[in-house]
Amino acid sequence: MGSMSFDLYLQAFENGKPAGIVPEIVRATFGQYLVEVEEDFWQVQYEVDESSDLFLQTVPGDTSLIHSISIHRPCRDIRLWEAIWRLLKVPGTLFYFPGCSAPFARDTMVSSAMPNDLKTSLGEPKFVHSAQEIYESLEHS
Repeated sequence: MGSMSFDLYLQAFENGKPAGIVPEIVRATFGQYLVEVEEDFWQVQYEVDESSDLFLQTVPGDTSLIHSISIHRPCRDIRLWEAIWRLLKVPGTLFYFPGCSAPFARDTMVSSAMPNDLKTSLGEPKFVHSAQEIYESLEHS
């Protein structure tokens, strides 16, 4: 199936400032498919031709929490999209990509967690109800 040729971003916020996700949650979400290559560079490997690179950024001033996950050349394997869907359950977490009409979220309070400049540039979040819905929005953008 192959990879898509752009990057996706998942970030966590609280009260307009960067917040984070405990690394153990990210590890558990990707499970056996996760390979930690370096401290800030992980990969998910579902099949030989179905993998994606994950670039991690910690919360400024707190290296114990992951603020941002950039997914480089996301694969089309539904397990990646299911993992993103599960991570969106973390309060204040949103997901977006270049050219999206709005960021995606599950947390109904995420708008108040987002920084104002991000809201201005990306718009109000769109609430998604499944991994498939996220994947289809990318396929149609």
